[in-house]
Amino acid sequence: MKIALVPLSQSPDEASRVLKWALDLWGDHIPNYSQQDWIDFYSNSTKSNYKSWNGQGQELVYLAMRGEEVVGSIALVDFDELEEFRHLKPWIAAFIVNPQMRGAGIGTQILTLLEDEAKSLGIEVLYLWTEDQSAFYLKRGYQIVARTKLGALNISVMEKKFSET
Repeated sequence: MKIALVPLSQSPDEASRVLKWALDLWGDHIPNYSQQDWIDFYSNSTKSNYKSWNGQGQELVYLAMRGEEVVGSIALVDFDELEEFRHLKPWIAAFIVNPQMRGAGIGTQILTLLEDEAKSLGIEVLYLWTEDQSAFYLKRGYQIVARTKLGALNISVMEKKFSET
């Protein structure tokens, strides 16, 4: 069965499920991002405008649905935790696959769907950071543009351009 991205605003009751996955995976692991920040992030995204991208305070969380089942989530945001990279946007964030379904290719499908959504919104480049999944993104056309630290984390900042600007 195919996976589809659905704005969290269309299924706000599912926010608690993906919030739990995020807290289980990252919790307080990300410096300067508390449990309350996660709660606010998912809550704010239920009220976002998903029809256009203006890059000003937008937090667009998409549920990855296979039929009626939530298999993951991924977000498109105009901010990140990295002060020195705030001029770059938009960012892929809160990308998570149902813990029982990892390793089955679902992540690749979700990422491709988000890239298609970004292109439909007129976005020509996406950014993300990862501490341990660089190989996954490199295989999918992302490039490392910087390596830096976020607290004690060693991270790679990555980008993918859809067209030359």
